[in-house]
Amino acid sequence: MPSSLVELRPNRRLLDHEFEGYKLKLQALPHFCLDLTSPVDRLYPDETQFSFIHAKLFALHNHLVLDLWDHQYNYYYVDVSQRVCNVTFDNINGTFQTAVVYAVPALVERQSGHFNLCLTFPSNSLAVVSDGTGYLHIVDTGTRNRPAGDKQKWNTLFSNLVLGAGKYFTITDTRIQVKNNIQILHCLLQSVEQREKHFDSILTWVTFENDGQSWKQSATKQVEGKGIIHYAALETNCDALYVASDHLFKFTSDSEKEITVKAKDEPKHIIYTWLQTAEDVTITLKLEKPFDKNLLSVNVTPLAITVSYAGKDFMNGKLKHKVDSELTTWNVQEDGQVDILITKSESANWDQLIEGGDRNGEQIIDASLVEEVHKRLAHLCSESEVLVDRQVPGLNTQELEECDAASEEDTVLVRMDAANHEITHRVSLSVHQYMFSIKLETHEVPALALRHDVDACIWQPYAQLVNSDTWPMKHEGTLMAFGYVQFSKQNRKFITCSPNFLYSVACEASQHIFIYKSIGSQDCQLRRRSEGITKNIKIGQQHVVNIDKYGEVLGINATNEYLFVLTEKNLIAIGV
Repeated sequence: MPSSLVELRPNRRLLDHEFEGYKLKLQALPHFCLDLTSPVDRLYPDETQFSFIHAKLFALHNHLVLDLWDHQYNYYYVDVSQRVCNVTFDNINGTFQTAVVYAVPALVERQSGHFNLCLTFPSNSLAVVSDGTGYLHIVDTGTRNRPAGDKQKWNTLFSNLVLGAGKYFTITDTRIQVKNNIQILHCLLQSVEQREKHFDSILTWVTFENDGQSWKQSATKQVEGKGIIHYAALETNCDALYVASDHLFKFTSDSEKEITVKAKDEPKHIIYTWLQTAEDVTITLKLEKPFDKNLLSVNVTPLAITVSYAGKDFMNGKLKHKVDSELTTWNVQEDGQVDILITKSESANWDQLIEGGDRNGEQIIDASLVEEVHKRLAHLCSESEVLVDRQVPGLNTQELEECDAASEEDTVLVRMDAANHEITHRVSLSVHQYMFSIKLETHEVPALALRHDVDACIWQPYAQLVNSDTWPMKHEGTLMAFGYVQFSKQNRKFITCSPNFLYSVACEASQHIFIYKSIGSQDCQLRRRSEGITKNIKIGQQHVVNIDKYGEVLGINATNEYLFVLTEKNLIAIGV
């Protein structure tokens, strides 16, 4: 079954074409700083992890984990002793409270090829921890909606080498399901494997079941492809997988269902070609030397055509439309090329020559005909009236900037069905340019921030509708002009935004944090010198926070009121 192409059409109500940009504000933002009792655990790639995939996984690993199941400012990180530390921020008093809630089991000593530790929360009472050495831990956290000092210690429920010895991974997504009173945990793990000439990204979908007594690994699916993965998530109903990458991925293994490889269609054996205009059709074929013109037979009736040579048929079938058979002509050239001209009874464009199609024939498109059809249909795909005789000024490519250029890589977001192992839907991201992802709701997959013109549009994918082939993608919000300004920050490490889309962030590794608030001054004025006209414009505020004294940024998270930044020895809350 061919995949459906999903078109992203932004909601015009969420766009503001009158927004002009951002004005620098020198006023310092309030911030609160916590000195961590133990530094953050941070791992660097070694000599065996030299691919661009490894560089992205290590450099952009966010060590600051927000508990989305808790409405407080509860954050977690892993320290150098491989302990999960909880930090609660009191926004009323501007104070922090810290506690160690879990010690990650050190079952294997760190060695070459290992990854950073990962922590995710699939529910309000469970956590999933990867130690980077190949072990996955399912942990009972108890109730977490309380300050750090009042939390109970976590207990390990399950530990295992889920991918086997020597297979290291990071956690991309986790999700909990309940079916027939059985709790099912889905984990999406990303690993990297070296091939002969390149590295492949591997996504492993591991399923665990809890029968009420213990957790057991029940199923494993694997998806593989070349290059980096920009975005990956499990569909909310766990029926499919979403992947955004520069190369298409495919299922390579499934422990529950055999992956059937579709038989390739037999290649076409093209004997003739045909070219049409609005009035006639020209059929061209080639006779092998030596040939005898007298053995060629061409028989055209108003509704059928037969062309044969020495008793062998080149084409034989019912014509798609009626022709004027009396005006049929043909010619045989010295090199054996045969040109047959048949005249249409009515001036129209044919979608087929032979009714039902012919695998031995191929249509050649006439460029002039295509251009004529496009002109006739232009009014159907334009929001304004098309004036045929009006000259449209050409595009001056010198006015384009680097960020306006389309990506050479064909980035595609796909929905991969877990039942039939096929790609059911595709979204082309080459023009939109993927920027980052953000979790808006606990039960939904992360939303994608995609560039639209100069803005950044936030798109929320939803599960495929029941009894429908639709894959809904909703435009939830817009970051005004952020698609343009973030491109100029070549040293950016993390980019994100607040859940209410009122501000966006471009964070460098160790120098500055740029904060863009779209709601700013409305009384700013611009004056056009040539005409002396002054008009009010809409602008936002740009704030620059200097963080070089704290060291390299290892994690970041934006809430509606505060921007939290994690460095090796500090956690900073910046009031926005």
